[in-house]
Amino acid sequence: MRWDAHKAEEPAIAQALHRFADAGIFAASKALHRSTRSLNRIASEHGIEFTTCTARTMEARRQKRASMVTQIKALAGTRSQAEICAALGITRAVLRELAEIYEININSRSKGA
Repeated sequence: MRWDAHKAEEPAIAQALHRFADAGIFAASKALHRSTRSLNRIASEHGIEFTTCTARTMEARRQKRASMVTQIKALAGTRSQAEICAALGITRAVLRELAEIYEININSRSKGA
């Protein structure tokens, strides 16, 4: 059974965790003087997700990018890389990575190659 001596402080910690969503769990742990395990538990209970890379966030990001492939294929022949990126809200590096993985020709200057 979990020791609940600090249970009363959890709402305040959850409020503070929102400031560390971009910085990550380790920064939150150091600043709030709590273990990463307890902060991860509090974050999951309060629906807070950190943007730092974990296996779960990397898989979610991978799935989100994979869902864009059909849109990229549709836009590849008619638009430039910058226009595709603006339409999908991604960077050119992500676009090039997806084009390489899924063998999509995003070269708008090519003549049907």
